[in-house]
Amino acid sequence: MEAILRFVGLDLELDKELQEITDLACAITKAPTAVISFLDTDTQYFKVKKDPENIVGEIKTFPRKDTFCSYTIKQDDIFIITDTLADERFANNESIIGSPNLRFYAGVPLSTCDDQKVGTLCVLDTKPGTLDENQVHMLKIIARQAIKTIELKCRALNLEESLKEVEAQKEYVQDADIRLRSFFESSNTFQVLLGKSGEVIDFNKTAYNFVKNAHKTDLQRGDLFVTYIAPEFVSKFIDGYNRAIKGTRHVEEGSTDYGEKLGIIWWDATFEPALDKNNEIIGMSYLIRNVTERKVREQKIIQQNESLLSIAHVQAHEFRAPLTTIMGLMSLIKDDGYEMAGNYLPYLEMAVNNLDEKIKNVVVDIENNMVKIKL
Repeated sequence: MEAILRFVGLDLELDKELQEITDLACAITKAPTAVISFLDTDTQYFKVKKDPENIVGEIKTFPRKDTFCSYTIKQDDIFIITDTLADERFANNESIIGSPNLRFYAGVPLSTCDDQKVGTLCVLDTKPGTLDENQVHMLKIIARQAIKTIELKCRALNLEESLKEVEAQKEYVQDADIRLRSFFESSNTFQVLLGKSGEVIDFNKTAYNFVKNAHKTDLQRGDLFVTYIAPEFVSKFIDGYNRAIKGTRHVEEGSTDYGEKLGIIWWDATFEPALDKNNEIIGMSYLIRNVTERKVREQKIIQQNESLLSIAHVQAHEFRAPLTTIMGLMSLIKDDGYEMAGNYLPYLEMAVNNLDEKIKNVVVDIENNMVKIKL
């Protein structure tokens, strides 16, 4: 059925080669009408015809159960009806007892290269007829030529459609590649794709420009990338690379001094496994973000906090100094045996001790925070 549907969908009605085959079928058999048709389960489709006497007319489809070709397609050899009125199988066939009053039929099944019978080449006449051995032989030959021609055209159409699909897919891939490359190149992040031997496979403009400025050389595909790594970071880079090649994502951060021109640059580096379409690891994607501006801000904040804590520490000690004096005077008063009216001295002493304890706690907190900032 799939093969039949493929052939039925072909535009063959005006095909020159198939028209010549129907002309030749009529010339060989002396019949006025020749038809190339396809049959599915229920329907016969008339695709190419020579019909000067208008025997078939404008009919394009016909119920299969009422056709002579439904018998032809069931066998391997030619099927001939010399006189339809003398064949009881077709005694009540409307094509015989009514218009167009068919009396002669000869048909050859059309078999594809994989032996699927998909249709027929047949000749028709309104008067009885017969075919000699030579005519039968020639009709079989041109039937084989007809199906070969049709299969060739079907393959050519399939090839054309496949080529269109390939071109469409190619355009899609190219468009996707352009979008990806545009995103890749427009990124401010240093990006390099490394192979399984640590060689450079690809890189973006940010990576190229940085290597040019930092190392006074051009980054190129095939370069061993570790040669561009600062010596103090080589061991960590190799560790991150090996992790990525084994499928584990890894992140490092730190700083590198690139001298007077670039100065100290703070960075965070990501080692990411690079996968192909089958999720096989083909290398490593190495991304570096310049975080110097953020680190400078963080350092300023730390310095400001240290200054504030230092001030607070000094002020806390300054608050405690007069309190210490008061506590000393109270001790002298108690030693002299002075009694405050209403026993106010114990209350005053308790309040001073509470205040002293709170100031001590503040001093301890400040000192602890100063240690944390330094760490």
